[in-house]
Amino acid sequence: MTDGEWTDNHEPRNPSPESRAVHQPVLLREALEFLNVRPDGIYIDATLGAGGHAEAILKVLERGKLLGIDRDPAALALARERLQVFGEKLIVQEGNFAEIDVLHTASGLPPADGMLADLGLSSMQLEDAARGFSFSLPGPLDMRMDPTTERTAEAIVNYSSERYLANLIFELGEERHSRRIARALMKARPIRSTTELAQVVTRAIPSRAG
Repeated sequence: MTDGEWTDNHEPRNPSPESRAVHQPVLLREALEFLNVRPDGIYIDATLGAGGHAEAILKVLERGKLLGIDRDPAALALARERLQVFGEKLIVQEGNFAEIDVLHTASGLPPADGMLADLGLSSMQLEDAARGFSFSLPGPLDMRMDPTTERTAEAIVNYSSERYLANLIFELGEERHSRRIARALMKARPIRSTTELAQVVTRAIPSRAG
């Protein structure tokens, strides 16, 4: 791999499927109040996850339908199992919420009356060390929301240029020590695990910075 391959500027504690399936979403009541769900309405959950928000919406729907979108196939599998009792009221699409217009068109549903997007990582993803999202649990340096995509965090960290890394950390991480961190990453290569990456970054930042 070369730097030229990366031209854009973006991307026991292993819970059982049973414990994940009963995960309760935060701000559920507030979300439902703002959506003002109608029994005959059309709604979109752009980040379906384990299906907590979707379940609450579906319980209100009678003739209405819900489109659930997620790019994480593991989350979709949990959601489908959890929500199967709602039958045809739920339509599931695997994909990125950034393509919501395309996914909505593909679903065949009429214009939506409301949409929910619970952005960010879920506890389900953070607690699975094999996904590589957590810096407190040792795991592979993966960090892919969609495991079918080609580029992993390990590839970015180990094969990008120092300038690219510094810009990435500064722009997406809003980190003022981005250049210092990028230099440290270059010297520490190859970096293979989440905890190794965390240690390199921690050593690179002055202690007074926190």
